[in-house]
Amino acid sequence: MTIVIAAGGTGGHVIPALTVARLLKQRHPDCACVAVSGARGTPERWWDSSVVELATVPVQPWPEAWQVVDPRYWWRQGSAVMHITKLLRRYRPEVVVGFGGYVAGPTVVLARAAGIPTVIHEQNVFPGRTTRLLVAWADRVAVSFEETRRHLPRGARVMVTGNPVAPEVEGRSRAEAVGVLGLTVGKPVLLIMGGSQGSRRVNEVSVEALARLTPRQRQVFQVLHLAGGRDLQWITERHRALGIAGRVYAFLPAMGLAYAAATLAVTRAGATTVAELVATATPAVLIPYPYAGAHQAANAQWLAHHGGAMVVDQAAFTPEQFLKLVVPLLGNSTQLASMREALRQVATPGAAQRVADTVLEVACAA
Repeated sequence: MTIVIAAGGTGGHVIPALTVARLLKQRHPDCACVAVSGARGTPERWWDSSVVELATVPVQPWPEAWQVVDPRYWWRQGSAVMHITKLLRRYRPEVVVGFGGYVAGPTVVLARAAGIPTVIHEQNVFPGRTTRLLVAWADRVAVSFEETRRHLPRGARVMVTGNPVAPEVEGRSRAEAVGVLGLTVGKPVLLIMGGSQGSRRVNEVSVEALARLTPRQRQVFQVLHLAGGRDLQWITERHRALGIAGRVYAFLPAMGLAYAAATLAVTRAGATTVAELVATATPAVLIPYPYAGAHQAANAQWLAHHGGAMVVDQAAFTPEQFLKLVVPLLGNSTQLASMREALRQVATPGAAQRVADTVLEVACAA
């Protein structure tokens, strides 16, 4: 069996796709998984070559207004369509699975036009533009949240599977994580991160807020700051100058350690981040990225509604707000325990298995 998996070049799309691919390979070692991703950036950073064969295609993002009348844009898109068509003819997959991102759109449409069964998975509460356009072309639509049904046509064959989380994210003990990361046992850990790409706004506001604390206040807790590559150097230097206890990394490949160590997280609200917060019962203050089609805002509000997080709009996320909300919450063990319990109540273990079962069902029914 050959399965083609199409996903954009960010962690939010690739992590669940790769998690499902790994599970498919474990259950069916003779299954060949081919990942189709955009050629922009460094897609190989996200994909595991031992699990999937990576094929990159020169698909362009959704056009800006001025690009609609630019023949060069449509020439490049036409080239990408030909590229994807050749890939489908070469691999002849039993099923094509789209996990979002602009590369998933043409791949799923071309597969359906060629008579190949298709499945799409939506990670966010509010479905992205690609998902909304692909519903009519999909044999199955797997979604992460029950609430997502409201935004899809009634006739769509929707299944609530949850959002697959990499197995290594779950099940890590706090003692192990604190030891591996070189943190201090018994002292609260504030996890600050901006998603897979990092966040300049989250970084700047957080560091400025920490700078406004007294030296004694800064010693009450420790900080695990995942700064992203762009901001790593200056944040490391500021932490050192301020005497902040903890660690600064560009990113952590073993994110399970970060969640296991964290007492509280300050982060964006991407779909994978929200799924990982829920899976690890990590309370959070969420600052949704405002330029993502309102997807992160919907994700954050869902988590807040269920009691597992607090939400601050980016415009209101200032050092003053950080000191007013984050620092007191970090020391409120009763409220943190309540948030952790709320997260356990909404957890959806086994999401990867449910998506994999859906993919195999569609493939075998063809």
